[in-house]
Amino acid sequence: MTLLLFDIDGTLVRVNGRGREAVNEALASLMEQPISVDGVTFSGRTDPAIVEAVLTHNGLSATDAVIEDVIATYVETMQNVLTPADVEVLPGVAELLAELHARPDVCLGLVTGNVEPIAYEKLSAHGLDQYFPVGAFGSDHAERNRLPELATQRAADHTGHAFQPTEHAVVVGDTAHDIECARAAGARAVAVCTGRYGRADLSQHDPDLLFDSLSEPSAFLRQTL
Repeated sequence: MTLLLFDIDGTLVRVNGRGREAVNEALASLMEQPISVDGVTFSGRTDPAIVEAVLTHNGLSATDAVIEDVIATYVETMQNVLTPADVEVLPGVAELLAELHARPDVCLGLVTGNVEPIAYEKLSAHGLDQYFPVGAFGSDHAERNRLPELATQRAADHTGHAFQPTEHAVVVGDTAHDIECARAAGARAVAVCTGRYGRADLSQHDPDLLFDSLSEPSAFLRQTL
């Protein structure tokens, strides 16, 4: 059985800036001052790491307690404002996930920097949450490289099948951070050019496979499995 661990933003869906707005609103509300997120990279980072970077960028204290408060407010804000119209399912994703879900030799999971409630909020906007019974999230650990191992253990607990990352696990994502976390776990790295980074950028990090998009599910299935 193969364990396929998917990133969310830029890989499965695009949320068209709503996340940046919600982080900004959460911080401004708690800090009672205008907050700038200009120049802070969100792609491929965990939500706690993003919040810490924004706080530091604005010269504010980034203690664990402050980050936790910001995350809680961010989750509440996103759950109140996110609509299906804000979430774009990327080409081929719905078809690919349906095919993978139907295969008895595949287990689907998530490895994402989103905290768990937001991960499922984004996916549920168009019914993609049903495909992912397990995962590891930014709420589990701020360091992304720790997440594949945790997701693998949860998948083993869920299925009763012991997954060896070097033999059975594949991380699918759209940034160098996704490739790096796959390498850290000993898993195969599959990169897709549907986020902020193109083929030239991602190829420098030597993923095992590199796709322009997931718009041809049959090609992904053939090459990945």
